[in-house]
Amino acid sequence: MNPASNRPYRHVPVGQALAWWGEGWRSFMRAPLPWVGLSIGLLIILLVLHALPLGGLLSQWLSLPLFALGAVYASFLRRRWAQARSITPQGMPVEPATEGALRDSTRLWKDRVGPLLLVSVLVLVLGGAFGVLLVLGLGAVFGVGLASMGALAHVMTPGVGMLAGLGAVASGMFTLMLLALLALFLLNVAFWFVNTLVTLGGATPWEAIALSFKAGFANFGALLLFTLLLIPIGFVAMVPMGLGLLVLLPVLSGASYASYQDVFGQASGPPESRDQAPGFVG
Repeated sequence: MNPASNRPYRHVPVGQALAWWGEGWRSFMRAPLPWVGLSIGLLIILLVLHALPLGGLLSQWLSLPLFALGAVYASFLRRRWAQARSITPQGMPVEPATEGALRDSTRLWKDRVGPLLLVSVLVLVLGGAFGVLLVLGLGAVFGVGLASMGALAHVMTPGVGMLAGLGAVASGMFTLMLLALLALFLLNVAFWFVNTLVTLGGATPWEAIALSFKAGFANFGALLLFTLLLIPIGFVAMVPMGLGLLVLLPVLSGASYASYQDVFGQASGPPESRDQAPGFVG
């Protein structure tokens, strides 16, 4: 049996979300130029996919495997930094050798592409079904669907009824949008650890989904805080013509790896031993 199926996970404090963001930034600063190059490559691939028939579906299917490479690269950079720190005299700056880290990361990532593609399909199917059921179910509970239909009837009536109907339709659409955002957040919590469990943990697709679901909701508070911080940070990243994404994507990759280590890494031992991810040889 794959040991991933019985892998324990930890519940971490809510404030660890700040530590994940901090580690994501440090990961970027360890090799900023390679990170920017990797981000450009990923964005170009996604733009090309969008231009193809069914491009939106293709990009969603391949986004998980593509962004998994970032988490793998972050893990290699972290291990290189830990090794350099262990041999650096106290008081001297740590200067890890990052040459070849991206090549080694790509090699490990390619070995896991098959399971990543499969788990990406499962995430799309399960996530889509859950999202539709949640939005429709909660919409029915709150009467959004019936209210919107009634409002549409008012819209067809000239005069005051039309204005009232437009307001009701807008209110219904806003409520549905909030429900959709809630569904997206819950899916993010449920699938947060999927790519790292597959690439670094060696889990099978179903094991990764089950483990990610349990560990994600066990650490709901930390993931909620992380997401709340992502909203303004993502907005700032998009302001300068989206150029901030070249930094945000690496930071998210480093934060994803940091959260994986925090929740699934070894509970004790020297820092350098904790940087050796399960199922990760090299």
